[in-house]
Amino acid sequence: MTSVFDSPPRLSSNPSRTNLSYQSPIREKSNSTLSLTSPTRLNVVHSDWDNSTIHNNLKKNPSFTSNNLTKTDRFIPSRYSSSNNRVSQNDSLPPPNASPSAHIKARSQIIYKQSVADACGLEVGQRILQYQPLPPQSKHCVQLNQNSQFNKNSRSVKSTIDPIRSRKISSNPERVLDAPGFIDDFYLNLITWSSDNYLAIALDNSCYIWNASSGEVALLTECDFGISSVRWSEDSSYLSIGKDDGSIEIWDIETSSKLRTMKTQAGIRIGAQSWSNHLVSAGAKSGEIFINDVRIKNHITDVLKNHVGEICGLEYRKDGSQFASGSNDNTVCIWDSRSSIPQFTKTTHTAAVKALAWHPEMNSLLATGGGSSDKQIHFWNTTTGARVNTIYTGSQISSLHWGSSTSFGNEIVATGGYPNNCISVYSYDYKIKVAEIENAHDSRIISGNISPDGSILATVGGDENLKFFKVFNNTKKLEQSSTIANGKNMSKIMTIR
Repeated sequence: MTSVFDSPPRLSSNPSRTNLSYQSPIREKSNSTLSLTSPTRLNVVHSDWDNSTIHNNLKKNPSFTSNNLTKTDRFIPSRYSSSNNRVSQNDSLPPPNASPSAHIKARSQIIYKQSVADACGLEVGQRILQYQPLPPQSKHCVQLNQNSQFNKNSRSVKSTIDPIRSRKISSNPERVLDAPGFIDDFYLNLITWSSDNYLAIALDNSCYIWNASSGEVALLTECDFGISSVRWSEDSSYLSIGKDDGSIEIWDIETSSKLRTMKTQAGIRIGAQSWSNHLVSAGAKSGEIFINDVRIKNHITDVLKNHVGEICGLEYRKDGSQFASGSNDNTVCIWDSRSSIPQFTKTTHTAAVKALAWHPEMNSLLATGGGSSDKQIHFWNTTTGARVNTIYTGSQISSLHWGSSTSFGNEIVATGGYPNNCISVYSYDYKIKVAEIENAHDSRIISGNISPDGSILATVGGDENLKFFKVFNNTKKLEQSSTIANGKNMSKIMTIR
């Protein structure tokens, strides 16, 4: 008896058809996942979607279109072009000199990711799925010092995700005055605003006084040499005028009379000045700083020779115990008023340093701004000499002035030259730009000065225009210190020889 399994195979009635072989309509490939013509080779370990091959073909051959992709039975999205959508804290923030809208958008994204992580009960950057247990926690809790830099950094990171609102300032000036004959020289300081609301400006060899309260303009003097710098005394009773021949004239504003002329040893222009009670510090083009006492006949009490380039910035601290000097040799010197040797010499800037600004409340905080090849604002602790922070502005810095707002706290406004001739307001706490006025002048801004109430910024540029912009909303009260008040009362008693 023949078994079914031993019986020979049946032949089909159709001679063109057989049961022994099956011709697949799919052409056999050498790298096929399943070979139907060779049943003994079953390679089913590969995916039916070779993503890396398709990705490479798309890069090499642009004509490799989607028609080649429709031969597969299902669609799997490419993971080479898509992100993992992880809630990560490693988001790249825009640079400090970016527009305020860019900073607001970046902070909004960080706040959104933080809110999503909080809703899921996770930390930002924490892995959701993991195949290994967490490492054991330390049994000993390490307590870090509250004043250490680690805690400061953690607080600063946390503050960056606070909500940021837009800061609006008007791009239209409050007032525009013509300034014909204004010298377009970055190294000169030709504008100053007194605490009594008088603004002095030098136009060629003439000095004018503008009463900001009444709007009246008066010619103070016409000098025989060009004027290179002007500066009010602390009590606004006197105006010092530096000239190209190296001499300094002291003028009484109430009587519009010249009290004396002080000549320096250099005989070259005085580009920067600063008052501290009865002392007038004058920086010359030779790099020397002359300390003048207006009460005595031999007025030069000291000569400081640490700089090798022209002095273009001088500023005393509020209490008069320190002063800072900036020069064309790209250095900043911080001096003790009682010494002829600088406490600190900073060489971080890569261009001339003209803009200097002491914080009105934090006496040891100094801001310095560099020229066109530097474009940075450095913040210094003048007690330790350490640099506490830096903001890149992307523009030449000609002046710096401190202010504040309810939204961002401490702020600093910088007037710029090349390339945008802009006025930019930066937050000191957030280290970002919060407001700006682009193309404030048709030419670079040479100098800027803040009003006595701290709300209006006066700028003058090479376009021979004197403009007034409202940059701070909250006005500060004019509270004179006891030193200034005593100096005001003694202004007519003090003898200027």
